[in-house]
Order: sequence, then structure tokens, then C-alpha cells
Amino acid sequence: MKPARMRIGIIGAGVSGMTAAWLLQHDHEVTLIEKAPRLGGHVETVPVVVEGRTVHAELGPRFFFDTAYPYFLALLRLLAVSLRWSDARVSFTEVARGQTIVLPPRSPRHVASLLRSPRLVRHVLSLRRLIDEQSEISGRRDFSLTFRRHLEAGRYPASFGPEFVYPFLAACWGAPLDRLPEFPVYSLLKGMTSGKRPGFYEVEGGMSRYVRAFGDELTGVDIRLGVGVRCVDHDGAFLVEDDRGERHRFDRLIVATSAREAADLLRGVPTVADMQATVASFRHFETEIVIHGDPSFMPADRRDWSHTNVFLDGEAAWMSDWPGRREGVSVIRTWLPTGRTPPRPLYGRRRFHHLMMSPENAVLQRRIATLQGTSGLWVTGMYAVDVDNHESALLSALVPAQALAPASQNLARLLGAVPHDAAHGLDVLPVPLSPLAREGPDVLPIPSPPFRA
Repeated sequence: MKPARMRIGIIGAGVSGMTAAWLLQHDHEVTLIEKAPRLGGHVETVPVVVEGRTVHAELGPRFFFDTAYPYFLALLRLLAVSLRWSDARVSFTEVARGQTIVLPPRSPRHVASLLRSPRLVRHVLSLRRLIDEQSEISGRRDFSLTFRRHLEAGRYPASFGPEFVYPFLAACWGAPLDRLPEFPVYSLLKGMTSGKRPGFYEVEGGMSRYVRAFGDELTGVDIRLGVGVRCVDHDGAFLVEDDRGERHRFDRLIVATSAREAADLLRGVPTVADMQATVASFRHFETEIVIHGDPSFMPADRRDWSHTNVFLDGEAAWMSDWPGRREGVSVIRTWLPTGRTPPRPLYGRRRFHHLMMSPENAVLQRRIATLQGTSGLWVTGMYAVDVDNHESALLSALVPAQALAPASQNLARLLGAVPHDAAHGLDVLPVPLSPLAREGPDVLPIPSPPFRA
């Protein structure tokens, strides 16, 4: 039986909020409220013109690949968004030693630079071994095994962690170097590209182009941009007061924000106190991304500049990638090290609270699963399921969609666009994709089988 038509409010227009609205719009009256003046959440493309060439640099997510993003890639196919492929090329610079290696080597000079250091050769071989373990570790989905324990159990060289792979991955995440060893190895390796041809996709013209195409699909949604939420209350229905003083009444509410914002919005609402406390338990770290044109944030020799450039400088590890590589211009994106003076020229910057991946996150996600639908509330976002990436945020929106509109035509379109060999992506959801997963706290969090429409 088709669920009764309801008024559904969605707070937050990042990928999880947009996906929830897209999946529900044909079955319910959906209102999407976003405090920013645009759709997209963390997605923000900065067009930079240098030497007459335009580079689309990202202050948020930039790239993705088949093994970790099958549902997001399926969505992009449905939206007819053009993609381009880039081979993964990396430089690693030890600032104190004044030594840079490039992987894979692109010239005899790069080979010679690597071979001059047997220590680095051992580290590179260990990295190759770690990448080869990626598929098995991702398949286990074990949040309890920390990266440090994994290296110890695998008898990796003692120097591999502190001298190479800890700073390498901390830099790529913009994460505190001292916390990186306690991240789950699953979350770290799932975010690494692998395979016979390591690399990734990017959206032609920048990620904001995909957001615009997605927004064009939200034809049945009442979209309120530039409207913040002042408070939320619940008296059998959800009462949402925006910062313009307008009050909205919803039968069901989806909070599609960061964990911090969700905890703030739900604070003081007695009927959802358990969900608020759970969401508030996620930890974060502060970080900053800058888009700039300062070559001092890149390897000293321009011949070493790669797509991804990692630096170990004492107790700091940081990364610059090179969005201007195709155009051959100095447009650079850097996870700015703490205390470092911002570069010049500066084209864009964003400070934000990044989710701290930890073994406790899986426990919190399973608690969220038991609470989804309680009093008509759902939470979505990259923290709510699996690891903190764009794919997880998208998948989290399928939970309320399947509960509230199991026959959604867009849900069928999305699931139908996913290659059959990638359908296992729904295994990351801690509740089964079933109508039984709706409207109450009594559904226990059990692993879901692969699901097809």
C-alpha cells in the first residue's frame, strides 16, 4: 500500500539533503531549507582565471573512483554530467632532508632520486603491500581495527608508520598527525584509489556543475535558500522556525546537516533527546583548505609537481594538490598547516570541522540506526553511515527514502543505474532497506544484504 502523502521538511541541502528531496518529491510535499544561498553543502567550486585560462578549483570534495563511489557515479550518469579521468601521481617531500620522491616515477631523474634512499624504497614497497590489502580490508568493514594495530599485526617495518604512511595519509585527510594512527584502517584504505590503473574521476567544469544539474531535477520540491533555522520543536508534528520568523509544520523531519549542526538543532527537543545525544557524541577536528597561487607550497623543483604533493615538516604533515595541472598554471589547493601564514595570491578559503574517524563511530552509527524514524525524525549525512565521504552522505539518504517512499521512482532509477557488481554498496547501511525500517525505535540494526530494486 502506498504511504499517505505527508509534509516532509529537510534541513540542509548538501548531497544527503538533495538526495532525500529527490527521492521523496514525487510521493510527498517536500520543503528543503538551506541557510547558504546555494545548494551543495560542502561542494564549492572556485573558478580561477590565470594567464587567460580558467581552472575550476574545489574547496570541498573533488575526486572519486569506482570502488568507493558506485552510487555517486550512478547518480552522475543519471544527471548526464561529464567526467574526466586523471591518473594518480604523487610526490612526497621530507622538508628537513630536502628530499622529494615522485610516485610512480616519471623520468630517469625520479628513479634515481628514489633509489638513492633504500629507506624510502622500503617504504614504497610497504605502501604497495598496504594498497594490495585494500580490497580485503574494505570487504570486512571492521571499524575496530586501528591503523597502528594493523601495521603492528602485519609486521610492517617500524619506521613505515611514523616516517612515511602516517604523514602521507594525515596530509591527504588534513587530519592531526598525532591522531592518525588511531583511525580505523578500514576508513583510511577505503578512501585510497587502487587497482591496475590508480586514479580518479573529476567533474568537467567542477563539482558545482553536478550540483546545478541535481538542482534542476528537484522540480517537485519547495526550495528555501538563504534561510537558516532558528529552532525546532515537536508536538506530534515538527515545528521549524526559520530565521525570518516563518514557522513551518511538518509531519516528518529529515536533518541533513553536519553532526554538529544536527546536535545544535535538536537540542532541547525532548522527544528526540536520544538521537540528539548520539549525534552530539561524534568528534571533530578543525582544518582549513585554501586555493592559491603560491609555488612555495609545492615541491621546490617544478618537474616534481604532481597531482598530489605530500609534505612532512617536523611534526606537521600537509598536502597540496594541483588543480591547475592540465592548464599548466599555478593554481594550487592546500590543506593549510596549523600556524602557517595563508599563501598569496589567495583565491578562496574554507575553515570547517572535519569528522574524526574512530572505532566509536560504528557504535554511534548503529545507535542512530535504532533511532531512525523515532517521532518522525531522521538524520542523514556522511557521519550517519560508513566513512565520511560523498558516497556515505548519498547512501544515508536512502534510509528515510525507503521508509517513507519505498516505491519512489527516483530510488528505482538510482538503484537501476548501479552496476550489478557494485550493488554491495548498500551493505554499509546499518539497517535493512525495507519498509519495516520505518516509523519507530523497535527496529534492530542488522547488516543489510545486497539490495536491488
